[in-house]
Amino acid sequence: MAIRVAVGVAVLGFGALTVFSGFGLGADGPPGLFSFRSATVGDGLLLPLLSYALVRASGGVTAFRRQAVTFAAAGFFLAGAAIQAQWLLNSRPRVNWTLPRPHYFNLPGWWHAAFFALVMAFLAGAAIAVVAQLRNEGTAVVESRIRSVGAVGTLATAFGFMALVAVDNAATSYDVPRMLALHLGASAVSALVLLGFATRWRLLGRVALLVVTALLPAGALAYAFPRDLRYDLWSALVVVIAALAGVFAASALTTATVAQRCVLSATLLVCAVGPIYQAVTAAEEPHRLITAAAVGVVLVLAAALALRLLRDDQADPLWTWVIPLGMMPVVGYALAGQYLAHQPTDRWIVNLAGVVAAALFVTITGRSIRAQFKLVIEAERGGPVAPRLGEFKWQAYAGIVVAYVGAILVSIVFAGSTTPAASWITGSVSQADASRLGGVVAIVAVTCAGLVLAAALPVGRRTRHALVTALCIGFAAVLGASIREQGFAGWVPLVLAALAGLVTLCFVTEGIISNAGYLQNVAIGWGERTVAVACGFAGAAATVWMTGPALQSSATSRGVLPGLAGLLIGASACLLIPALAARTLPGVNPPRQFTPNRPLHGILQDSFVALVLAVSVAWVPTFFFAHVQGLEDWWGLVLFYLALMGDAYKYVMKNNLTHVRQQRERIYAQAAAAGRAVTADEDRALDGLARHVVRQNVLALGPLFILVLLIIPGVYGGLDDEGFKQQYFTV
Repeated sequence: MAIRVAVGVAVLGFGALTVFSGFGLGADGPPGLFSFRSATVGDGLLLPLLSYALVRASGGVTAFRRQAVTFAAAGFFLAGAAIQAQWLLNSRPRVNWTLPRPHYFNLPGWWHAAFFALVMAFLAGAAIAVVAQLRNEGTAVVESRIRSVGAVGTLATAFGFMALVAVDNAATSYDVPRMLALHLGASAVSALVLLGFATRWRLLGRVALLVVTALLPAGALAYAFPRDLRYDLWSALVVVIAALAGVFAASALTTATVAQRCVLSATLLVCAVGPIYQAVTAAEEPHRLITAAAVGVVLVLAAALALRLLRDDQADPLWTWVIPLGMMPVVGYALAGQYLAHQPTDRWIVNLAGVVAAALFVTITGRSIRAQFKLVIEAERGGPVAPRLGEFKWQAYAGIVVAYVGAILVSIVFAGSTTPAASWITGSVSQADASRLGGVVAIVAVTCAGLVLAAALPVGRRTRHALVTALCIGFAAVLGASIREQGFAGWVPLVLAALAGLVTLCFVTEGIISNAGYLQNVAIGWGERTVAVACGFAGAAATVWMTGPALQSSATSRGVLPGLAGLLIGASACLLIPALAARTLPGVNPPRQFTPNRPLHGILQDSFVALVLAVSVAWVPTFFFAHVQGLEDWWGLVLFYLALMGDAYKYVMKNNLTHVRQQRERIYAQAAAAGRAVTADEDRALDGLARHVVRQNVLALGPLFILVLLIIPGVYGGLDDEGFKQQYFTV
């Protein structure tokens, strides 16, 4: 029911107004639909979310049958109608596309007036239904609801909508703080009174903390969508990096469900984005930039701390103060690039920024990621936290993905912002690029759908293996034809892409055979091996395309956005195709599981590691070769990139080397606790794990050698196609 209500609100509000606007049914001259934050972000996102949350919290449709709900809905319907009547009767209104002149609503105007009154009635009735529900519950239940992540999300959504209304109602940008204080202040007092009444005034401290916590992202949202909203490519990417920093900060907080994780991430994301957007727009003024960035740091820390206090979530100082700011070096590096882009600065200052960012990344961001992986290691050893291994793993890998993506984006932003126009190659952004990307998306989608169908068909094992193999090889062949047609820009990108493809082929094949085979003591036949190799070729084709023609073909370099889109598409293929294909193998559901991780999770993990290797060794260098001339001047940026890759390599390989010992200790401890000897099957599984780790480490070290062989001479030796031939192929 709650989902249907949310969809209805979205369709009847933002959906209908978008249709009216698209068909030109509103006035052309005055401000249009997309000039108003409350009508777009508010009606399109916040109001549906708020409707969903209130219906869920009220306990369902039966709660709306109460008399108090009816009275509240009727009263607020009349209030909404009165507001619309006041707009219509005003002789000097602020005209817009639905009210183009005094005393006149056009068709979208009348629709919006009716929607406005009806939604006010519904939300008021739903809020009273929630209050009535809370008053009928026990104190312990009510307190758990007030302390919940859902309560924060619901209240923050309501406050956020009022913050956008304040921005829309402000006559100028200078009026926004006053209007914001008025709207949010009134909303906070109303929420405090309603929730105080709902809790019978027994939990006023908790309610006040809830209200304050919800106000933080609401205030930041107003500055993420200001009146004079303006973006270019680099400022938009800086805001994306800030959003990733907020998501990373949320990883310091524990959650029980995916929905809770999404709410926490969205809360801290907004807290980071609002101030950082203001910092980007003030990049030419250092004091404003620093002030806005400092507000962002304080806001994220305050929101994280408030969420901890509200939920009684105790943690040591590392998790309270350091991890929420783990992405601060990355955001700081991005802002430094925006500032330096407006200053006549010597190259050594630009490079010094890279050195400082690299040092901070290793000490703060790297430490934050390692702290999250320590929980994974402790859970893999067994003990009281072992049942939470899955939760810890998803949290840790989400953190490393966010940090890694943020580090790549900040490298691009810094280089693009500070490179002189004469040295920056913009690349193509054309309809042809969009068509090529769309074609690859279609190929990936068809292959994934075919793999899902192959797993569901009532056919024998051999037939299923043949179908899966044909789909993967077909994907590789079609993508290979596209790669051959587009070509490579030279020897260096060709070698890098081929190397990344080879590593992916070996990594994915080994990952499937090991996780669905000898790590679980499951026999692997030729059918299973064929599927594994076919998956490897599919991943290799996606990798070569992603790191080669998707960035730079023989004809032209791609623009930044097409290159990033290609990375996203290729990464999706590298992760989805092996996982979906492996689901058809019997080893993913073994009779006995000898590893702490499920086989399919192990396959996904290995595919992810292969993807990180490919991006680090091939995609990033190729991107900069394609867009920056005179890369030898960028030793600070190169140092930041090497710090990112070196820290990741060091930790992953160290963890790999200790993983076998930890699992051996775990197996032997379990056997001792059961009063028996370690079985032959367990010994074989441990030996298989040792072989698997050694092979992975060898595959991971290979690209480093090629990186030293190609990238370092390429950056500092002016290596081009002719130089490549002279340096490595001349006797």
